[in-house]
Amino acid sequence: MKLPENISKIVRKIYTGQKDDEGCPHGHGIMEYSSSSGKKYKYEGHFEHGVRSGYGVWYESMQFIREYEPWEWAQMGDYDSAGRLIRPNTRPGPRKEVVNCWDEKFRGWWINDDAAHSLKHKKYINWQIDLFENEKILGSLLDFNAVRMLPEQMAYQLMTSDKPYAKYASALWLWACNNDSDSLKKAFSIFKETAGKGIVDAIQMISRMYWLGEAYDEEKEMFVMDRKLSQELTAQAIEKGSILAKLRHNRDLFYGTTEMAADPQAAIAQAEREASAYSESIMWTEQLGDFYNYNGDKDRAIKAYSKCIINGHYAPIYDIALIYLNNGDEEYYKTLMELGIELGVPDCLILGFENEHRWESLSGDERLDIYRKMKRNLTQGIAFGSGVCAYILADSLLNGKLGFDMDLRMGKEYAHIALTYGFNPAANLVIEAAETLDNPEFISDDELLRLRYDALRYGIEEQLDYVIKNKDTYIEMGYGDDIEKVWIPLWKKNHPDEKTQVSPSVIVIKPSGIASIVEADVFAMSYREMCQLIDAEGLDAVHFSQSLNKITKNCAFRGYNVAMYADRNGYANDLPDNAIGTMLYGTGAEIRGAVIIALEDNKYDTHPFHFQEDLDNVLNEISNLTGGLLRR
Repeated sequence: MKLPENISKIVRKIYTGQKDDEGCPHGHGIMEYSSSSGKKYKYEGHFEHGVRSGYGVWYESMQFIREYEPWEWAQMGDYDSAGRLIRPNTRPGPRKEVVNCWDEKFRGWWINDDAAHSLKHKKYINWQIDLFENEKILGSLLDFNAVRMLPEQMAYQLMTSDKPYAKYASALWLWACNNDSDSLKKAFSIFKETAGKGIVDAIQMISRMYWLGEAYDEEKEMFVMDRKLSQELTAQAIEKGSILAKLRHNRDLFYGTTEMAADPQAAIAQAEREASAYSESIMWTEQLGDFYNYNGDKDRAIKAYSKCIINGHYAPIYDIALIYLNNGDEEYYKTLMELGIELGVPDCLILGFENEHRWESLSGDERLDIYRKMKRNLTQGIAFGSGVCAYILADSLLNGKLGFDMDLRMGKEYAHIALTYGFNPAANLVIEAAETLDNPEFISDDELLRLRYDALRYGIEEQLDYVIKNKDTYIEMGYGDDIEKVWIPLWKKNHPDEKTQVSPSVIVIKPSGIASIVEADVFAMSYREMCQLIDAEGLDAVHFSQSLNKITKNCAFRGYNVAMYADRNGYANDLPDNAIGTMLYGTGAEIRGAVIIALEDNKYDTHPFHFQEDLDNVLNEISNLTGGLLRR
């Protein structure tokens, strides 16, 4: 839908609308084109520095003949005060006239002056029962917002199906839309069943439930949190080709988790590679847009989001709209949000919240109109599974914003819905309200304790200190395993000054598999003194290996790597094979004799361990990597 290639055919342009500093169309505007043939065109929509880009509508001029029946033309003319026709301005007989008008030819998304994707009569998602026959449905199920829009009746119909992809979809819906124990138990059971039938994304969902403490152990009759197992399952799912697992792992790599240090550049590079691959999911492109957006690279974020839109994934319309709102272009923001509502994007139903900062300056009629629209739209958005809508409504009710009367009970309920839908900041709304009100009728002490714990489970680490401070109470509530295995180690990692200091020490592992902690300040030792720790005449250093790198990463050493030192003459002296050392080396060559495990800086200088927790963590990692061969 470009202009004619021979630009001379366009003899005139008339533009009205926003412009940049150089006078080029920029923002919302209308451009009319006149051709030498008399044909006229019109574009109404968004420009980027003179180029049609984003949402816009293309029109062409047309003429049609309007014909009036005799009874119509007979009434045309001048009338007297009594209503009588005194001077007809039409002749007897049928009357025709030529009418000029604009004919809409294209409504949709533009890129570089080209009509890239039509949005006319399109919808964000349209679930049909016959879509769940095979693995093709997995691509659509990567979008949890779309999953939450699955009609309840259809979800339960899928649950009773004998087709594994249908059952997997129903479990995903149970997990994404319902946070009660029965739904989680059912979802976990179906994920295990469908994982056994070859759906690798189900393995990742099992991993996710172990991470959040939602995996149900039927023998113990309790929900279990096991983040180590969760990581192992994610690695397994990735190895088997799960795009869901790859997306989740890369997201965690970008933002960081309690178990993984953030590496934004590596995550962006991975998303760029996957997004450029022809066969991969468009969700990689959306993730890439999210990364750019988070880093403040708004132009590249818009390009990535636009690519999603022209490929039929419309959720990022909401993200683009917010970018323009934050840049001060509220008119285009509203245009995009209205477009999103038309397409069925649930998050766009928060339209109106942008008035919060100027609420006091609005008239009573304006406030009432905004309130009525938001009340209707937010409720509809929540019904469609929007956590953002639930959050905005919860905030409005808890704090009496945007025309809503304060309603603490309903505000708390909507915050809970937002949390169920994965919008984690909603937990803070209730916690802050509880701290401000100090009203047990609003939330009981037990409810608040559970909410703080849920907030921590869902990634709000500000609650970690509170949970540890009240760990005895949480142990009494049944969270003892989680406290001991997950939260105390995390707290200690975040508070290195709180670690138990020991004399400078290293780990010595003998061929028998017995490990000893030996006091030795290897940084201050001579080479000969270090050799004597294992009765060696010389040492070979293993600076890096896959296993050693994994130990370093899992133990979160900052500025140091875990290294191994082996007897250089182990073969020559026919020393016993050290199975653990061989496995840590990982190249197939045998390590013989005792080995030393210590730390190295980036200059390859050797350092001892200074904290008992670091020693314990390294020993635990070695034991796990070697299948329990290590003995203390």
